[in-house]
Amino acid sequence: MDPQQQQEDSLPVTVDALAAAVVVVYQDAEQGLIVRSAALIRDALAAGPGSAAMMALYADLRREADRTQATVRAQARVMAATVADTAARNGNTAAARELSGYTPGNVLPLLPHDVNSARLLGQDLDHRLTAAASRIARFADDAYRAATISAAMEQILPAKATPLEAQAQAWRQLVSRGVTGFTDKAGREWNLSTYVEMAVRTATQRAYNASHRERLTLAGIDYFTISTTGRPCGLCAPWEGKVLADRGAGEVTEPHAGKDGTVTFSVAATIEEATAAGLFHPNCKHTLTAYLPGVTLLRTNNWSAADELAYRTTQTLRALERDVRAAKLQAEAALTPLDKARAMRDVRAAQARIRDFTAQTGLLRRRHREQLNNGLH
Repeated sequence: MDPQQQQEDSLPVTVDALAAAVVVVYQDAEQGLIVRSAALIRDALAAGPGSAAMMALYADLRREADRTQATVRAQARVMAATVADTAARNGNTAAARELSGYTPGNVLPLLPHDVNSARLLGQDLDHRLTAAASRIARFADDAYRAATISAAMEQILPAKATPLEAQAQAWRQLVSRGVTGFTDKAGREWNLSTYVEMAVRTATQRAYNASHRERLTLAGIDYFTISTTGRPCGLCAPWEGKVLADRGAGEVTEPHAGKDGTVTFSVAATIEEATAAGLFHPNCKHTLTAYLPGVTLLRTNNWSAADELAYRTTQTLRALERDVRAAKLQAEAALTPLDKARAMRDVRAAQARIRDFTAQTGLLRRRHREQLNNGLH
């Protein structure tokens, strides 16, 4: 196997690449809409109450939001189809490469990947991405309320702020939230880019694993275990080092995969039972791999305390990068010179925290992740 190619086709790399490609479209749209809306509001405020600009403000904000929504919606179907098809192809390729490793000198040809499954998953993702784009249009209402002093006063409690202070605070809060309106089953509200990233990652994982499993099954694999790459979570860790199958749990005896004789081993659960218990949850990066009786060495994940520290350190850096981007967006969308100056101070303070953190930890500072329209979660 080519380790480099294998890495490029892996589920973690596939998920990260596809999610980044879609999320950046929505991030750019959201940030651009906020900045352009701020410009419209600044012009209306400068013109004063009763001016033509103020009277036309809501219509202008609505037009900008509708234009942004249409631009994103026009890309949703192609992006969704690309995500599902690419994930399925990579899953099929990775499975074929895995199988070729079991048959030295006989590289098994690629079979058509699971086209029907990919198409259905692409349609579901298209629906989700289109719904997310539709929510962009509602930003005009939120922006107008934040820009209108009487409405802003109602949003700020307790009512100790002056009208202008209330307006500025309401706008800053709106900019920090961005486009919202996505609520999960637990009642948590997500912003646009977070929702889109979750949807793309879930669709990618499902398309990849469906194609990967189908390829292994067509090759006659009856027993599976799961990969042990990446950081395990409480839902997946119990299944690492276990054997799964389409048949029920229990002790089975099968021919040895590498020599004469038989092997007795335990099947922990069906794949569907493991999935119902939490395996392959959203953002999970596990895949099924072939279990060959007597040949496959079952392993659990050797995630150490040092690995956990390194992971948490990188997550801290990601949070610091988001702080920089958030402050830069506040500066770009500021309604007054005072607010812009305050936001720029926040930018410099956030950048200083990153400098100190990378100096202390030795992590590489990736400045492109601190830029608007180019930052990736």
